[in-house]
Amino acid sequence: MGIGLSAQWVDSDVGLSNGHFAGRYDEHDGPVRGVEFHRSQPLFVSGGDDYKIKLWNYKLRRCVFTLLGHLDYIRTVSFHHESPWIVSASDDQTVRIWNWQNRQCLAVMTGHNHYVMSAAFHPAEDLVVSASLDQTIRVWDISELRTGGNRPFPSSKGPQDVLSKVKGKLPPSVNADLFGTSDAVVKYVLEGHSRGVNWATFHPTLPLIISGADDRQVKLWRMSDTKAWEVDTFRGHFNNVSSAIFHPHRELVISCSEDKTIKVWDLARRICVHTFRRENDRFWISAAHPRINLLAAGHDSGMVVFKLERERPAYSVTPNSLVYLKDNYVRTMDFHNGRDQPLMAVRSQPNASIFSGGYAGLFGEGSSSQASHSAAYQAPPRSMEYNEAEKAALLSYDGEGGSYELYVMPKSYSHGEAVIDARRGVGATPIFVGRNRFATLEKGKVIVIRDLHNEVTKRVTVSLPGADRLFPAGSGFCLVRNEERVILQDLQQKKAVGEIAAPHVKYVIWSDDNSKVALLGKHTIVLASRRLEHLATVHETIRVKSAAWDDSGVLLYTTLNHLKYSLPNGDSGSVKTLELPIYLTRVRGPAVCYLDREGNPGLMPIDPTEFSFKLLLLRKRYDDVKRMIAQKQLTGQAIIAYLHKKGFPEVALHFVQDEGTRFSLAIDSGALDIALSAAKELNDTATWRKLASEAMRQGNMEIVELCYQKTKDLENLAFLYVITGNFEKLEKMSKIAEGEGNLMARFQFSMFLGDVESRIRILSDCGQILLARLTAKTYGLNDLLEELGGDDDRIPSYDGKIFLQPTPVCYEFNWPQLPLNRGLFTRDPNSEVFEEPTANPYEDAAAFAESERDATWDDDAAKPTVPQVLDPFAVDLPDADGVEEAGAWGDEDLEIDGVEVVDTQPVDQQDEFGNERSEDVVEGGYYVAPMPGPGRLVRWTRNAALAGELAAAGAVEEAMKLLSRQIGARSFVAMKDAFGAAMIGTRSSLPGIVDMVPTLMYLSRVEDAELPAPVLSLVSIRERVRGAAQQVTVGKFSDALRNWISIISSLPLIVVDTAEEQAEIVKLLASCREYITGLKIEIEQKQAKANNNAARQVQLAGLFTTCGLAPNHIQLTLRAAMKTAYDTKNFILAGTFARKLLDTAPQPSLADAARKVIQACDSNRSNADEVDFDDRRDFVVECSTLTPLYAGQSRSSCSYCQAAYLPAVDGSLCNICGIGTVGLAVEGLRVTRKKFA
Repeated sequence: MGIGLSAQWVDSDVGLSNGHFAGRYDEHDGPVRGVEFHRSQPLFVSGGDDYKIKLWNYKLRRCVFTLLGHLDYIRTVSFHHESPWIVSASDDQTVRIWNWQNRQCLAVMTGHNHYVMSAAFHPAEDLVVSASLDQTIRVWDISELRTGGNRPFPSSKGPQDVLSKVKGKLPPSVNADLFGTSDAVVKYVLEGHSRGVNWATFHPTLPLIISGADDRQVKLWRMSDTKAWEVDTFRGHFNNVSSAIFHPHRELVISCSEDKTIKVWDLARRICVHTFRRENDRFWISAAHPRINLLAAGHDSGMVVFKLERERPAYSVTPNSLVYLKDNYVRTMDFHNGRDQPLMAVRSQPNASIFSGGYAGLFGEGSSSQASHSAAYQAPPRSMEYNEAEKAALLSYDGEGGSYELYVMPKSYSHGEAVIDARRGVGATPIFVGRNRFATLEKGKVIVIRDLHNEVTKRVTVSLPGADRLFPAGSGFCLVRNEERVILQDLQQKKAVGEIAAPHVKYVIWSDDNSKVALLGKHTIVLASRRLEHLATVHETIRVKSAAWDDSGVLLYTTLNHLKYSLPNGDSGSVKTLELPIYLTRVRGPAVCYLDREGNPGLMPIDPTEFSFKLLLLRKRYDDVKRMIAQKQLTGQAIIAYLHKKGFPEVALHFVQDEGTRFSLAIDSGALDIALSAAKELNDTATWRKLASEAMRQGNMEIVELCYQKTKDLENLAFLYVITGNFEKLEKMSKIAEGEGNLMARFQFSMFLGDVESRIRILSDCGQILLARLTAKTYGLNDLLEELGGDDDRIPSYDGKIFLQPTPVCYEFNWPQLPLNRGLFTRDPNSEVFEEPTANPYEDAAAFAESERDATWDDDAAKPTVPQVLDPFAVDLPDADGVEEAGAWGDEDLEIDGVEVVDTQPVDQQDEFGNERSEDVVEGGYYVAPMPGPGRLVRWTRNAALAGELAAAGAVEEAMKLLSRQIGARSFVAMKDAFGAAMIGTRSSLPGIVDMVPTLMYLSRVEDAELPAPVLSLVSIRERVRGAAQQVTVGKFSDALRNWISIISSLPLIVVDTAEEQAEIVKLLASCREYITGLKIEIEQKQAKANNNAARQVQLAGLFTTCGLAPNHIQLTLRAAMKTAYDTKNFILAGTFARKLLDTAPQPSLADAARKVIQACDSNRSNADEVDFDDRRDFVVECSTLTPLYAGQSRSSCSYCQAAYLPAVDGSLCNICGIGTVGLAVEGLRVTRKKFA
């Protein structure tokens, strides 16, 4: 599990957590107060109020054994870092050490005279520290336990000699319980707290102890070889201090208290640097991860895991080196030779705090209580930018508005010589925008340009509202971010020249030639061109940490525990699993350079074969793909699935060993020979039938015959012989059927063969004499007729015609085929899009950056030149120094007077008339038909922009994904009928000739054949709404509810043309929500009436009147509510409903009844029940409980129908529409291609 925690629980269960609930262990009887994990074994130990210590194996998910010995509650348990020991502290005033291998108690340490609240081993020495409510801290020497020897008793005879004899006859555990042990002795007793001590622990490396007590103080103690003494006291808590620990990597102390706070103390200056606070929960325990920067604290409601500072090191990458900050030095590492050296020393930031980020979401409101001495501990900078030309470094710090430090190395300065004074200023996210210019963002509105003397030279108004961060984008440009978008800002023309939708971008990674950019968000990566033209989007389920481009245009990026890649078209995959997070700096061939969380550079080898293969395939470099296939560099199901998905099943066949997979790929690619060999290996009925179907499609009758024979499908085999004219084999089948006594098969074969005599004999053999005589008489076979008994009056006469043999469709056994020049890499046109983005991946970034440049940006700028951009995948590129001079080999054009040289085609490229051969005629002289284009459904899917269009095209999965983004659809069960109607409505069939399958027709739009015809129209929805409303009027509530749910499920798949029609759809959605809510209330009201719950019945009747129904339906709900309230003797509410009914101008008879109710209720103004319904306050119906949700109460809403809910049900499925997700922010319903305001 990785995290060693001691926890205090209020129930009898022990839980394990590593970001999710991992298990439940229920063997303790009573509360569990102490838990800790072993650092290397899959074990954890727990102690509880049942006086038991239990050792668990969380991989086996069971208790290994139980240790018994304590006589009261066990407070803490802890593993030794090296030996197989456990130390436990108990309310029985003892500390015990156990060997968890032999399950024996090694020592019982007595001396405390009150509850022992905690005990812990020293991280390196043979010491134990314990804290007790007797106001003391004891340090125990346990070195004798390691040697296993006991101190000898005196040799003189007496009581000690008697005790020695007694102890020699008892087991060690009994000796420890009765007499204690001499293997653990008190080394120090620390006194200083004025009340009971709750916690004490050692420093990881220094001879220090920290303790917390009920006197609200945290004390620091120091030890030597001979004594221990108090060093200082930390004061600031206002209630009992429950726990205090040292930070394992920083000179900090973390304490938690019952005053609902966690305080962080500077160990060097002995002051509080920050306070985290929760509003309603007391803190009881704290722990630190031994290896990574994570802290945990347990409170009344659970626990929190947090970190005090960012672990991402500040660094910047130049073309040839990595520049990073470590230990107050700016260091540089050469990518070519790996040389690492300090570049300059920097001073600590005087006003930065590690806690400027805030933890309001983690600790609750009011958690950012910054102490007045927060500058005592300084945080590393958030980011760094480095200017290689001027050897200047910009360090950015978080804070109110942000701040920065500018370090410029003097020209005479040598590496790491002395500390350079910083030029400081206020401004967010400083970046270099020129050789001697840098920019900062002020108040999200203005970009301030400064020179290297830190003087303002220009101000540029930001073109993006709500801007909060800048990113570098080359000389004279910068990227500006807000929560939803990123723009490319031209700082000279003061305008945005590019824009892209990319929410919450955290980092920006440019390719080496600045032609592409990766915008890294928390869980997304957006790939774009230089001008922010969208190329692809990659989605991840866990946080993206860093990224770097390789030379071929592949983006490698890291998540929390994986190194992955993304091709330019967005296809991604995994390269390597990481033990710890790393931050990529450069990709160098089969290796990546990185920084770890400690700021140490490293080089990690990787295998680039997979993404190189996919990139070669994407860029159609098929010769290199064939080479990789021949060398068998790729294996695995991932490559096979990728090739199959992208429409290259022939290529995938080269990697497959499994016969089942080979058969499926061969069928998809039409390779019948490979499919046949695989089918012979598999030899099952389903495989032979599938092969028969594909062989029949291709007209390979030999394979079809073999498949039918293998499956013993005599009926289809006979039909095959008929259409191919193979009557000899059909006769053999007839003889086989005769031998088996299969009369039906014999009769069918005789029909196919046109053998009337055989047919007559078969009828006679099966006892159908009259039918046999009728057949013989009809066909004039008098001899057979006489054999069967002759003619008589029972046999009618027919003028029949002889049934001839059917004419074969084709006399060749295999049907003729048109050979096509289909290569290995010919793609399936119906597969998904597999093309590199249209934006030029080798865009001239230098020319773009230099366009309309101002020379004052670069004082020493040389004459701009446009660099040569080369394709890294190109072959045989000449070196720059090896460019051949024109004419050096005498290859200039020859000029001969009087002779005209005619440029002719080679003989093999010309036909007999001297014309150039068509590319469609290949070797062999037959015509090569063009490949079919994508089908109608594929084109519909590509052009679709709305969910209804995708559903009509049959792309149900894509439609569901789109609806998940637009309306937060969580379940599509209710939309099953709507999806079916949308898809079936765009299909029709055209009857053909007899016995032929009808032709399937696809119905397109009249104005655009590339889009499907809309099936669910607004007109049909209006008709359904009128029908559902009529059912409500006549009281058919169950039928009405089904119809309203059907309507609300159909609305997302409607396609309309205008924004006005979309506005009408939105109104219909609101009406559906109100009617469904009201009808569910009515059903719940009937249930309340059946349960004799008058208060709930009246409440629901009142809620029904508040739903946004039609006026005539409102009158009906008010009349029903008035009657319900009056019948249950809730006269005040009955009068209220009657007055509201009069306000709707009802019919005279209904108005008279309302006035009578008002008169009766005014004479007895009382309610028999306490009903939670106050119509004087604004409220909406809470749809999970069908209760009032009054104004001022927190509320959430359904992402689709906007039904109101309590925030407690966020993330659940909406109870009204059955589609949306409660509390999810989404784009919104869209049913038209036109913009909708």
